[in-house]
Amino acid sequence: MAGIQDLREQRFALVQKAQAILDRKPFRKQDSDECDALYEQIAPLDGQIRNLERVASAAFDLEGRAYDFSNHNGRSIDENAAKIDASRKAFNRALCVGMERLTPEERALVSADAPGNRGRIVNVAEGTSVAGGYLVPTIVMPTVISKLKAFGGMRTVARVLATDGGAPIAWPTSDDTSAVGELVAENVAATVGDMTFGVATLQAFKFSSKIVPVSFEVLQDAAADVESVVFDGLTTRLARSMNVFFTNGTGTGQPFGVVNQAALGYTMPTGNTAGITYDGLISLYHSVDPAYRSSQNCAFMMNDTTFKAIKLLKDGAGRPIWLPSTSGALGGDQGFDTLLGARLVINQDMVSPAANAKTVLFGDFSKYMIRDVMSMLLLRFTDSAYTAKGQIGFLAWARADGRMIDASNESIRYLQQSAT
Repeated sequence: MAGIQDLREQRFALVQKAQAILDRKPFRKQDSDECDALYEQIAPLDGQIRNLERVASAAFDLEGRAYDFSNHNGRSIDENAAKIDASRKAFNRALCVGMERLTPEERALVSADAPGNRGRIVNVAEGTSVAGGYLVPTIVMPTVISKLKAFGGMRTVARVLATDGGAPIAWPTSDDTSAVGELVAENVAATVGDMTFGVATLQAFKFSSKIVPVSFEVLQDAAADVESVVFDGLTTRLARSMNVFFTNGTGTGQPFGVVNQAALGYTMPTGNTAGITYDGLISLYHSVDPAYRSSQNCAFMMNDTTFKAIKLLKDGAGRPIWLPSTSGALGGDQGFDTLLGARLVINQDMVSPAANAKTVLFGDFSKYMIRDVMSMLLLRFTDSAYTAKGQIGFLAWARADGRMIDASNESIRYLQQSAT
């Protein structure tokens, strides 16, 4: 299998070819076809690179994590490293053999029934039976959060707040984009310019991964990374379910989705129920205040079907308006593709073009906050429904919320398809 650097070099070479074709004068129909063919080769490379980057970002750095903890609890790096290592080993052993076969010291680190862990249980599994459950160690949670970020789209650009507890948080909001100062003459008092303040309350809604079965063979294989095997399934499900609500949630008994809180930016003219035009994208772009457009978190967001339609748009000379990014092609991070100079994020929970559909978002996504409770409860099922198949079942509970945190909800706007 090709390494990430080899894949980046292959991608870079294809992008360079596409750029050379776009520079041809005159630009002909066959040139456009050549570009489209190159884009088809680039797309699978992007997928492979993203997958390898997810693996790298989820890797656990024991020494670095121990150093970080030593800055907070006063213990030495070696002491923290030993505690981290012990917690991870106890957790992995609990996954493999169950709580009943752990030593008292191991159970104290991961058991949901242990007195020292009961406060964290209230945060993550309120109203849920925790008998026999395991708490994901605090030092493992950053790895879990990193895995959550790899799926969906919202977590890649939203502002993420991690909290120890699950109590509601009143977050102050403001909108001062139109406020200006004043020129004041000598001996004249300054006037008062009030800001618009509000409060956005962040809750902690409970999410379930549903039960994930894992075979006896994997759990018994000493060479297997049991933690990764179990968490890959659990976190993928949690991340996808959370992203649905961070995107389209109603705010009633669930997070507020960004689509339902964003302001209208532009409505496509009649006859564009399924079409998006270059002019429409320009109008959406300029519907957002320049103060928000200057943010490094400013981005376009859409699903892959909409993205494909935009990739096919051509300018007056027949040149594609979109070109794959060369950022990170020969080293470092892969970077990201851009549209009209802004970052482009693919979110498969956005809807495809249809009558009245809100298909494209644009704005400062740091004004959308995701709140994670830094505790996760894991339940292990060994009943006959699973053991008869040679499996153990695992179920994870996590709590999170999301909503916009600017007072006017105008930092992010949407493009809407025409009704007819």
